[in-house]
Amino acid sequence: MIDGLPYCGSCKIMAVKQKPEIAFTQQMPCKEAQDALTMAIVGIFCFGIILGPMAISKAVKAQQMINANPNLTGSGKATAAIVLGIIVTLLSVLGIISMVAQ
Repeated sequence: MIDGLPYCGSCKIMAVKQKPEIAFTQQMPCKEAQDALTMAIVGIFCFGIILGPMAISKAVKAQQMINANPNLTGSGKATAAIVLGIIVTLLSVLGIISMVAQ
């Protein structure tokens, strides 16, 4: 018996071989990717020299976690956090150079 249904020997083999493998996996958002994006956005307005590199680091870790676990989502957020983190860091460095030069 398979799933409560009786089968003969050859039909049982065919039923077992053709039974689809269903994997019920739940997609979960990656918290680190969201945190990295939040850091990058806040870094636009204040403490960019600190929050920019932190956002980049956290986003890279989030991408590694997402690549290792297919149930995690948020790859786009991690990429956006890296791009924003780089921009925020560069603008902060240019701002500091500008202030020092004056």
